[in-house]
Amino acid sequence: MPLPTRVLWAERNFGSCTRVFAINTRHTWRYPLYSPPVTQNRLYNAYPALDTSYIKPKTYFGLGTTGHVESKHYSPKHNEVIEFLNSNFQFPRKTANAEELAIRCPKCRPRKGTYYTAIIRTDKGTFKCSDCQTVGLWYEYTRRFNDSELSKLFSTIESLGFRSNFSKPKEEIERYSTLMKDYPEVIKWFEKSKGLTQETLEIFKVGVAKYHNIDPSNSLREEFCITFPRYAPYYNHADQIEPDSQIVRIKAWSTESEETVAFDPPSTVTGLFGYDLVPHHGEEIILAGTEFDAMAAYQETKIPSTCLPHNSYQLSIEVLPLLERFSKIYLWFDDDVAGQDAAEKFAEKLGIERCLIVKSLNGQLDGPVNAQQALEAGKDLKEIIKSAKPLQHEQIIGFEWLRDSVYRELVNPDQVQGVQSIDLPGLNQVLKGHRRGELTIFTGTTGVGKTTVLSQLSLDYCKSGVNTLWGSFEIPNVRLAKKMLQQFAGKELTKENIKEFPIWAEKFQQLPMYFLKFFGSTELTKVTAAMEHAIYAFDVQHIIIDNLQFMLAEQARYHNDRWELQDRTVGTFRRIATERNVHITLVVHPKKDEREFLDINSIFGSAKVTQEADNVVILQRRITENGEIRYLDIKKNRFDGTLAAIPFEFDHESLKIRQLTKLDHDSRLKIRRKAH
Repeated sequence: MPLPTRVLWAERNFGSCTRVFAINTRHTWRYPLYSPPVTQNRLYNAYPALDTSYIKPKTYFGLGTTGHVESKHYSPKHNEVIEFLNSNFQFPRKTANAEELAIRCPKCRPRKGTYYTAIIRTDKGTFKCSDCQTVGLWYEYTRRFNDSELSKLFSTIESLGFRSNFSKPKEEIERYSTLMKDYPEVIKWFEKSKGLTQETLEIFKVGVAKYHNIDPSNSLREEFCITFPRYAPYYNHADQIEPDSQIVRIKAWSTESEETVAFDPPSTVTGLFGYDLVPHHGEEIILAGTEFDAMAAYQETKIPSTCLPHNSYQLSIEVLPLLERFSKIYLWFDDDVAGQDAAEKFAEKLGIERCLIVKSLNGQLDGPVNAQQALEAGKDLKEIIKSAKPLQHEQIIGFEWLRDSVYRELVNPDQVQGVQSIDLPGLNQVLKGHRRGELTIFTGTTGVGKTTVLSQLSLDYCKSGVNTLWGSFEIPNVRLAKKMLQQFAGKELTKENIKEFPIWAEKFQQLPMYFLKFFGSTELTKVTAAMEHAIYAFDVQHIIIDNLQFMLAEQARYHNDRWELQDRTVGTFRRIATERNVHITLVVHPKKDEREFLDINSIFGSAKVTQEADNVVILQRRITENGEIRYLDIKKNRFDGTLAAIPFEFDHESLKIRQLTKLDHDSRLKIRRKAH
């Protein structure tokens, strides 16, 4: 195909690679030209036949809502600079010159002092940083905001057509906080149980409302709830510098069951609890684990405070732009294993140099583990926050830096063992829990129910706060999501009860569950790039790959190459699990085996597959005279060596598996022996 002699050109970042596309001005086709580092001069040097003198300003090539390509000669239109800064939550600040705004430098992040070290011209878009002396044009500034291609590789329940608007009129939602005064018993509960004053509740606009909840019989009912609003900045007009705030989401929390009943709307949106209290020129903020901790911290320290947007330790990319403006962020999570692990992870995500980790125990062996408990216990929260320290990032440390971590693991053995399964208590007795940093190999014969069991187990852990990524290479995401939704509801959503679908869908949508859009044979590099992005963007802790054979199908040129390809893939997943501290569950088909029960040597591939694994689980099936019995057969357990087979049966009504009691299991086997 001949190269065009007259082109439009566009630079686009793909992870660590930048690709330039030439677009024929007569025909709409693309031609990849060059990889990084890329400039217009290098493009011309590489392909001198190209005429790059004609560059159409601000031409869109499907780069998303915020990314766009501009010529270096392009001058922004009236108010375009301010509109762009506001839409990307850059919070510009006024200066003495009306045509200049103070912004954060797009290239440097000062360790001390203000982040607003750069000045940008509102008429030309040129910027200069007084700290690193970086000078740039408007097109260079806007390029850094191009949407990531990796974000297109994920889907959620929302993308399958689930509603994501408020369930009630906006005016009614905004009145929730004004209704609190009509419930003095609730205000008294906050004061006695949480140590929070009525003034604090009013400042954070805590309210009351009724939302649907799931009762113990798995039925839906309305329940009285406390509401915690999430706020986000918005701009009424194009040249507005200081934003107003608006409610973008509600968290409804039940005092009766002490759990989150609903997020309204269910989809994740950019917004944080208490964010409307942050002054426009504020430089510091407390990021706590829960709304109670955030309110306690603010009540005692008067430092603007917010909390994680979800119920789990997840700091999604949707809210990261709201935190970029701060030069100091206090991370105040539970002073236990899970909380401090999250604090360290988020400090790296937000920037170690601007994060301080708060420890509620403050060097003590016991006591309150978070801000709300410290308030209730009468501790001085100002003194606790003064003792906050940055994350140590030296490669060599002494035991004094490990002392607190060792103690936390000794007093929280349940957290070290991992997240417990609710549906299969027998699994907890054998594997002790679902732990990060491990690789589990899961196998079983065709039709034995591997995907059904894994979808239920992943849903089980996800409901306990384990952020989960599903990579289904054999079953389309819609079918998988349909199965999981019905398992979540505990019944088939048929025509008779389809009216319940919207409520169950909204409940399910609030889970931290994500899906890879890949299907069938997919290159390992594409899969791992998406996994790495999910770990960073969504704080994913559990990744399921179902299954290895479908993912690698037809990629080996020769028969013997299959073993090398599979070994390399398993080794890569092992490395990611260890280095990124995530649990990877990998489904692998077994070899053709006529035996009734498979063993660890029945797994398809070389010995490397099982050698790299921390756990090996085989789904077994036994036919008896009194029905079929299936087993989760744990053949390898690197954590403590315990091995066992857990009997279960499939419940057609709930579409879930149910663990058999010892009595049920033994009675079925006795009947079989009598028959012989």
